Amino acid sequence: MDTIVAPATPWGRGAIALLRVSGPGALSLCQSLCPGGPPWRPRRASVRRAVADGRPIDELLVVWMPGPNSFTGEDVVELSGHGNPVVVEALLGALVSLGARPARPGEFTRRALENERISLLGAEALRGLIEATSPAGVALARAGMDGASDQFAGELREILLDLGAEIEARLDHPGDDLGYEDDQRVIAQLEDVATRAAAAAETWRAGRVRLHGATVALVGPVNAGKSSLFNHLVGQQRALVSPQPGTTRDVVERSVLIDGLEVRFLDTAGERQAPAGSVEAEGIALGRRLTEAADLLLVVVPLHAPRSDAVRALLARTADRRRLVVGTHLDRSPSLPVTSFDAAISNQSGEGVAALRQQIRAAVDGDVGGGRLVVLSQRQHDLFRAIGTHSRMAADALAGMLGPAVAAEEVTCALERLAELSGEDVREAVLDRMFSRFCVGK
Repeated sequence: MDTIVAPATPWGRGAIALLRVSGPGALSLCQSLCPGGPPWRPRRASVRRAVADGRPIDELLVVWMPGPNSFTGEDVVELSGHGNPVVVEALLGALVSLGARPARPGEFTRRALENERISLLGAEALRGLIEATSPAGVALARAGMDGASDQFAGELREILLDLGAEIEARLDHPGDDLGYEDDQRVIAQLEDVATRAAAAAETWRAGRVRLHGATVALVGPVNAGKSSLFNHLVGQQRALVSPQPGTTRDVVERSVLIDGLEVRFLDTAGERQAPAGSVEAEGIALGRRLTEAADLLLVVVPLHAPRSDAVRALLARTADRRRLVVGTHLDRSPSLPVTSFDAAISNQSGEGVAALRQQIRAAVDGDVGGGRLVVLSQRQHDLFRAIGTHSRMAADALAGMLGPAVAAEEVTCALERLAELSGEDVREAVLDRMFSRFCVGK
């Protein structure tokens, strides 16, 4: 096993930089880097001088943590020095010349997983904690690191193991009544597992928004007041406002915090027929592509003008999307009833914008179902959905003509997906892909 090294703090100038060394040679390498000084004692911080080729590099605060009681389960040494990139580079170069290897993204956490210091669900929660853009996202990731996901997966596993044994008894000894539960009870428990797994999967959207923020796109016809509304929502003038049609030709974006949740607003080009191949047509096409992935649409419609064909087409096209229909130009004489809109704002005074922000916050945050678990990755979402599907199919088989043979196979499939979820049986390629998204040094 190689000994690896990487900075654990972001690259750049700062007061302190932390380097982490992990592996069988961690202690000997760092003793060579920092000769002399007090005796090395486990988990006791000491001040030492790092030296390379007889010349001092930096004064360091050093902590040695012997394995297996360390984050990675291996011998780990953490070196805290001055946060100058020149110093950090010199320390890294010295450690590599002594035999360490630069760590790959996520390699420290992967070693913790391989040494059973953390579960795969815990590793994903750790990544969520690093990447969270809101206090709510931090709280979700903390719950995952505290074992909420592992406990929930463990509960489902125990239930499915018991149910699988019940079904196997029926399969191996038909008609002997060797099980502890009757068929209806087994079916009810399988349906309960299916419901709980599906409900967990459905929390992924809310979890993603809380971890990574939400995207809200403003769409509407030209001169509807999108750019004015955009400027009000982000709190400063970021988009040009003009009575000239087609002023917004590109997508303008800005991120703001609304009650602790990061929301990225996109101001798109106005919907209208533009000459093919023109810059304006390209801007409209780009806006439509970007809004496809938006968590929420603000369909902006002017209150003071009759509803045009473009507006009708836009409302029809976005009918199945999560959206708020916003009436603008409230300060002008309305020709459309305000009550037919989800919100109404004044482009001049900003009246109604504060209330709209709260509607946006509520619409994008989503419902986590009141449960303790919120899934933290697309991988978890897909596996929980599969667990729910297999459990439901097992219940249907046992209740119908397919019988216990098919039911037992479906329960086995559900247990296999649970093993993938917790990392007990997961392919190397999945681990490679997941840990490649971690930052270097974690």
